[in-house]
Amino acid sequence: MIKKVLKNILIYFISIICLLPMIIMIINSFTDYNGGFSLIQYGKVLFQTEDFFRGFWNSAIYIFIIIGINIPLSLLGAYGFSRFEFKGKGFLYWLYIVLMLMPFQATMVPQYLTLKALNIIDSPSAVILPNIFSTFGTFLMVQYMRRMDKEIYDAGRIDGLSEFKLFLKIVMPLCRSIISALTVLLFVNYWSMVEQPLVFISDKYYMPLSVTLNATGEFREISFAAGTVFSILPLLLYQFSYEDLTQGISLSSRLEGYEKIYINEVKERRTQKQKLGRGIIIFMAAMLSFTLITQKISYIMAPEIEVTKTKRGEITKDPFDKKSESLGIYDTIVPNSAIHTEGENVIYVIIEEKSIRKRDQLVRINVKIEATNGYETAITGVLPYNSEVVKWTTKPLREGMNVRVVEGRGEENEE
Repeated sequence: MIKKVLKNILIYFISIICLLPMIIMIINSFTDYNGGFSLIQYGKVLFQTEDFFRGFWNSAIYIFIIIGINIPLSLLGAYGFSRFEFKGKGFLYWLYIVLMLMPFQATMVPQYLTLKALNIIDSPSAVILPNIFSTFGTFLMVQYMRRMDKEIYDAGRIDGLSEFKLFLKIVMPLCRSIISALTVLLFVNYWSMVEQPLVFISDKYYMPLSVTLNATGEFREISFAAGTVFSILPLLLYQFSYEDLTQGISLSSRLEGYEKIYINEVKERRTQKQKLGRGIIIFMAAMLSFTLITQKISYIMAPEIEVTKTKRGEITKDPFDKKSESLGIYDTIVPNSAIHTEGENVIYVIIEEKSIRKRDQLVRINVKIEATNGYETAITGVLPYNSEVVKWTTKPLREGMNVRVVEGRGEENEE
């Protein structure tokens, strides 16, 4: 009895440790900047962060295409390995296992060179193509199909089924559990993929959400809410596919009692599939609605700014008196309005996003004031020459924010 209690305590303790990051993320997602309860993070994620939904739909499209092609290929490959005998079968299967066990880092350079030769680098195809031929699904299904009784194939052949119809009408229905299990495993893997998009894609426009959340400062203040929403779809899929997942991973496809299992559980499984379908449809419909709303709100909420270019030259005590005393000659001079005091002196520089969207974004740079005359200020800092700095804005600014320029860029400072 004591051993059982201690065992349960240990299990619960380990479970809490495993769930602790998720619990902390959910709790912090309901806090504001001062630590009080608030839904402000969710409001910004769902209504003011266009990049979140762009990344979300990129992830969904990648997964739909990869899984939609990989699973049929895995089924056909596994059927061939488990059903037929041919020369080189052992070597080919061994090669599949080697490719499955080989980490991405080991094949990264060959893959990159191959994709570059195919002229699809820096495009969605660079992520999709290598993954649709992943060998993990084939390996898992081979183990499953090898446990099927040979009498199944003989019965099908006696009924006059061709090889393809035997595969389509008998083998595939028996593989429903392993297909569901593989779908969940592949979904979780590709939903959180980071390395391949970072290596093969440079355009933020094509990045999945797993990369977008970590590659920009835009989500710094709303990271907990963004992570929570990011986790909903995998949890939904796992919740309603739990039975198929556990049965599929067990690799127990023996047909003893299969008819009994089928009769007793078909209604329950059908109900689970319906719940899964409804849950995913509702969630995806909600995300689509938020996407359409956010696109409009993001445009409205984007600050309107005026910019000016930095210049080199001399600063005098009185900028309107040519005979005024000189304060020195400096490489970087900006209007006083471009200096923002946020605990320290900073300026915001406009850069063009490296994407097909070519949006204007803000970069926050700390600067040191060398001289000022109340109208212009000489500064030093890590600042590119002839940069475009913000001199006026309609709203508070932050790092990584997308903005709308409403004035000619630095015309008044051109010399």
